[in-house]
Amino acid sequence: LDQLAGLEAAMRRGVRMALVGGGAAATELALALARRLRGRLRLVLVCDTPEPVADAPPHARRVVRAALVDAGIELVSGVQAGTLTDGRLPLSDGSFLEADAVLWASGVIGPAFLAASGLACDEAGRLAVDTGLRSISHGFVFAAGDCARLEARPTPKARVWAMRAGRPLDANLRRAAHGKSPRHWRSPREALATLDLSDGRAVAWRNGLAVSGHAIWQCRDRLDRRRVRLNAISPPPPDDDAMRWDAKLSAEVLAGALADPPDPGMPNLVRGLDAHDVAPVLKPPAGQVLVQNVEWLRAFIDDPYMFGQIAAAHALSGLHAMGAEPWTALAIASVAGNAVGAKSRADMGDMLEGARDVLTADGCTLIGGHSAAAGEPSIGFAVSGLADPRRLLHKSGLRIGDALVLTKPLGTGIVLAGTKHGQVHGRWLLAAIDSMRTTNAVASHVLLAHGTTACTDVAGLGLAGHLGEVLRASGVAAVLWPDAMLALPGALELAGVGIASPTASENALALPAGGTDPRAALLIDPQTSGGLLAGVPSRAAESCLRALHDAGLHAAVIGTVEEAVAGTPSLRLEDR
Repeated sequence: LDQLAGLEAAMRRGVRMALVGGGAAATELALALARRLRGRLRLVLVCDTPEPVADAPPHARRVVRAALVDAGIELVSGVQAGTLTDGRLPLSDGSFLEADAVLWASGVIGPAFLAASGLACDEAGRLAVDTGLRSISHGFVFAAGDCARLEARPTPKARVWAMRAGRPLDANLRRAAHGKSPRHWRSPREALATLDLSDGRAVAWRNGLAVSGHAIWQCRDRLDRRRVRLNAISPPPPDDDAMRWDAKLSAEVLAGALADPPDPGMPNLVRGLDAHDVAPVLKPPAGQVLVQNVEWLRAFIDDPYMFGQIAAAHALSGLHAMGAEPWTALAIASVAGNAVGAKSRADMGDMLEGARDVLTADGCTLIGGHSAAAGEPSIGFAVSGLADPRRLLHKSGLRIGDALVLTKPLGTGIVLAGTKHGQVHGRWLLAAIDSMRTTNAVASHVLLAHGTTACTDVAGLGLAGHLGEVLRASGVAAVLWPDAMLALPGALELAGVGIASPTASENALALPAGGTDPRAALLIDPQTSGGLLAGVPSRAAESCLRALHDAGLHAAVIGTVEEAVAGTPSLRLEDR
């Protein structure tokens, strides 16, 4: 509408605007523009059928023709239009139409990426689907609406068929998720079509019958206004409304995600949430120290359950890097919205359920938290762990000759950036998600058992940045072997075409000057729920790596620690 207003302002009175298309949408748009412009511009409707809405019953076609004449709209029929050039619109019969602007409403085509993906498509680039709404070439892909075409029973591209496919699509997605065959959907051959004549009347038709008049327009208007209300985007709520929403959701949704409530037999739980206090009260075991970490993430995937898993694993990494056993967690979460609705509750519940599953698997109990309405989904955790002070891992402690061990592949930032650019294969994203929602609990235990001298988790600063912290704390230098780096599927391919996380350039300062190895991009890539980077005595490196592999982890020895030399960089890259 903004573009239309600009077009009107730029066009002088009396010029001609062409509208290409012969269906109900093009005809209705032409009539609406004629009413809006009221003689300021000349309108011409160009269609490739003998007349507009050629598939409508005779009475509907007569009413539409009369409405076009009354509105002063010129009609050019039975020809196809080309591209407007220098004020001339070429037509398929060899003639030209003088026009100052062209609007197109000539039918539905599929987005170009569908055909380019290798999925079976029709001549208009729409996904070919069977009666179960599955792609006929790739059974794990489902589609409905304008991007799809039912092979066995084609339907016109109209809103009503897309709406009717919603429930069958939902049911078949759920059946597929449970390993069941989809049910067949028998789409209706006919549906009620309506066309606003923009003069207080409308025409409607179905099954060969057509009616028109003011009463039809009133019914159409009520339906349209109802659909607009159902899909309206509400403005952000005032602070007091947000607080009311927050309190209610905290009480009902967050409480349901806690430890049902925290087990009264949980060691050192003095008072739990079932005691109705403001907060739980805990007492650390004798001889143990308390290790704490806090992390927060904005949602970067659409699945709230998986995002909750990733956020929990990301928060726990700080404890695992210290060699602490996770103990308790407090959550602070938000979902987008300004009212307590079914979707808000479901998204919040799924996010917390995913987080609790990961926390529980690592022996960590979710004992409380808070929730809020916000502009986007997010979740964070304040986690605490217990450790024997004599066995704590620190960033300081690297010794010359130690092997540098990395317990996860690199590249989460690159893959997530590639997702935003639409250049990531599904299997690449799934591999990154699986890596991010896997905690470092097993890796921490293996490293402790092999005499690790220093340890850190790899996060926002990238591997090079976090290694630099460890080198400075230990007073040593290191050599890294780029060819030994493990990359997530697709990370190197994406880096090769220039895909990078927005904050990667800030991490580049941690690299030595003059590095040209393409894998250097992995070293500055910010990681979400990345692996652990540890120094392991050289004599134990081989057995440590074997134990990590036996535990199912993709780990590698990526470098070695050497003596720091004054005036030279503490980090250098070279081939093994």
